[in-house]
Amino acid sequence: MDIKTRLFHYIKPQKKNILFASISVIIFLISQLLLPYLVGKSINAFGEMDGTQFIVDIDLNTIVINLTIAAALCFIGAFFDFIFEYLVNIMSQNIVKAIRDDVYHKLNNAPIKTIDNMQSGDLVQLEIGDIENIANGFLSVFKQLIQGLLAIIITIILMFLVNWILAIGVIVLTPLSFFVSKFVATFSHKHFKKQAKLMSDLNALSLEAISDADLVQSLGYEKESIKAFQIQDEKLREEGKVAQFSASWTNPSTRLVNNTIYAIIGIAGIIMILYTASFPILAMNIGNLTSFLSYTTEYTKPFNEISSVMAEFETAQFSFKRINNFLNLQDDIDEGKIILDEPIKEISFENMSFSYEKDQHLIEDFNQIIKNNEQVAIVGPTGAGKTTLINVLMRFYDPVDGRITYNGIDGKDISKKSLRSNFGMVLQDTWIFTGTILENVRYAKPDSSDEDVISACKQAHADTFINTLPEGYNTLVSSKSGLSEGERQLLTIARVMLAKPNIIILDEATSNIDTRTEKQISDAFDKMMENHTSIVIAHRLSTIQNASLILVLKDGHIIEKGNHKNLMTKKGFYYDLYSSQFK
Repeated sequence: MDIKTRLFHYIKPQKKNILFASISVIIFLISQLLLPYLVGKSINAFGEMDGTQFIVDIDLNTIVINLTIAAALCFIGAFFDFIFEYLVNIMSQNIVKAIRDDVYHKLNNAPIKTIDNMQSGDLVQLEIGDIENIANGFLSVFKQLIQGLLAIIITIILMFLVNWILAIGVIVLTPLSFFVSKFVATFSHKHFKKQAKLMSDLNALSLEAISDADLVQSLGYEKESIKAFQIQDEKLREEGKVAQFSASWTNPSTRLVNNTIYAIIGIAGIIMILYTASFPILAMNIGNLTSFLSYTTEYTKPFNEISSVMAEFETAQFSFKRINNFLNLQDDIDEGKIILDEPIKEISFENMSFSYEKDQHLIEDFNQIIKNNEQVAIVGPTGAGKTTLINVLMRFYDPVDGRITYNGIDGKDISKKSLRSNFGMVLQDTWIFTGTILENVRYAKPDSSDEDVISACKQAHADTFINTLPEGYNTLVSSKSGLSEGERQLLTIARVMLAKPNIIILDEATSNIDTRTEKQISDAFDKMMENHTSIVIAHRLSTIQNASLILVLKDGHIIEKGNHKNLMTKKGFYYDLYSSQFK
């Protein structure tokens, strides 16, 4: 979807608001633009020119009537201006909400590969910074655009009613403003583009520093971190200075042109008054000239006001372009139509190959069958492909070659939701959102009762520390506060225990837990994994001695397989790996 189509997509649902806002602003503009006409009529009621002499002939009734009408129009204009402002604000907030919802929807539906390839700071900038830019720019520009265009049209009509010769003169001189503003906008355009990119990079740097603040301080990296930020911030400042400076020229330059037009029209009007008697076609009086000069100001004002928000417009334009590019990314494709009616009892890797990059060789010609209720452990050195194997198994990524079947069905033919509902995962990295303990654990099974959640926490041995918290299970926690790393891990384990999945995946799930608690958790896992298939990725090989099958991976291939006793007897790669942990 191109930018214009996307913009129309968001504006279309607001057509009623646009209609009523347009009606309100038309009434407001007419009421305000009639004021110069009435003032001009009142001035004419004081007398008239006779050659170069002004003859006083006051028509008090005309003056009173015109000024009374003008006062009434001021109140009418103020009321409908309020209605217009209110409707434009409502409309802009509705549009911004729709954009924000779409961006968040895309974040949740984009392929894992897309998210992995984007910086976290860039994603935050899209969801928060760019949408804020659009909110500010849209409100400013849209308001000025509607009001400005209608003001120009109505003013042109009134100018022709006052004096058609001067009206043509104003219109002929108008392109000067467009040429000047276009020249300045073209120059500033490229700098706003660079500014948007630098802002995204700075957000990424800030997010990393915030997320890893403990690591930065523990390594004494504060000065280097600050210096890196200052360098990036200085680049943004320099580029932002040029962008804002170039955009700031739009308003003064258009004002200069418009003031020049005003002066030209004023001189022309005076000449017409002086020669009205000699050339009737130039008929002009003081009241009409006063009205016309006011209309000249009103006519050029929208150009000045629109140009004054050019900086916000440029920023909003680039932000909307970034969001449009993100929304145009393809959603995670789920071509699978089959819904699994029964639990997965057999997983088969058939000549499966996978790599993240085209020229990379990560997992090649992988063959293995995982049977029902089998406890499989996957071990190997860093980079062997252990976690990658889980990513492909869960269909976060699809095989490059070969296939994975579940109960004999090709994984690509199974609905991802149906497939993943069979799995429960406890990863090395914990995920806790801002909410209560109950809400965090219940995330795995929203319809579960408080009693079910508490029971799961007891099985995960999380109940003990939870009861020491200020408000127990109703204690508010977040990803970075309220809990230790080990306590967060216990909650993620409790989630899986609550969900009771058919297949359990543990990726170094007890890495952040002390030895005593690890033994308790292992006992709980053993109980939970009874009559369940489990796949465990472990670096501490002492935790997988009871696995029925151990797969030893190296460079994406299975180099050894068997149980712990058999592999130790072979004294091969597994034996060396296991023995090295006790040296």
